[in-house]
Amino acid sequence: MKFLISIALMICVLLFSTLEGIALDTNVLYVFSIVMYGMPAMMILVCGAIAFADSFCEDIEHKYVIQQVIRGDIERYVSARILSIFFVTMLSVTFGMFLFASILHFKLAWVDVSGLQYDHIIHAGGLRFFLMHKWYSLYYFCYGIQYSILAGILALWAAYFSMFISNRMLVLSAPMIQYYFMDYILSALSSGTLSLAAIFSPSNNIFLNDFLSVLLVVMIAVMNLILLRKLLIRKLRRKICE
Repeated sequence: MKFLISIALMICVLLFSTLEGIALDTNVLYVFSIVMYGMPAMMILVCGAIAFADSFCEDIEHKYVIQQVIRGDIERYVSARILSIFFVTMLSVTFGMFLFASILHFKLAWVDVSGLQYDHIIHAGGLRFFLMHKWYSLYYFCYGIQYSILAGILALWAAYFSMFISNRMLVLSAPMIQYYFMDYILSALSSGTLSLAAIFSPSNNIFLNDFLSVLLVVMIAVMNLILLRKLLIRKLRRKICE
């Protein structure tokens, strides 16, 4: 149920954002790019976290973690829970964004090949292969996959913060807060040349190479998964001993 609620909320947020003065007589690519440029892109991260970011809290409340410790399966439990949070968040964000683009396509063309947005992506964006071969639906689906990796990472960090914060609303809003501060730090360290959007959004291509850009995103995800697995195992053992 939480998974479906997450997707539904995401679609609603994206659809409502199109009412903020965006020209709806253009094409899906233009509307989609404008919507994903600002606050809606951050709200998606919160919607994705709704599915399972508070699952550690629920497991602790229902004493499920204690059973895993007694059996000696705490490491296996953490690994399974991390993967479930990460991939369920990815699925919800991917399908939410893809369904949003599909809804827009009921009234709008996928792209305008003579438009400025299309020209920018073809020359400096990611996933150009799909646009050039006119596989437009696959472009939006793969766009969702790449951006959902960021949502999955932030949902996992929100799950880790739930070990320290008892307020679930604050835990679920953690991805948007993290996004803001991480974006600020990246911008400060790179003198404004790097941002989370530049790395995780296919509208940008920091290496001007689709494979390298996607590889960077995957490597960042793997490093976060490994780090969070160690942190969560250590914190859960301490929390149970308390």
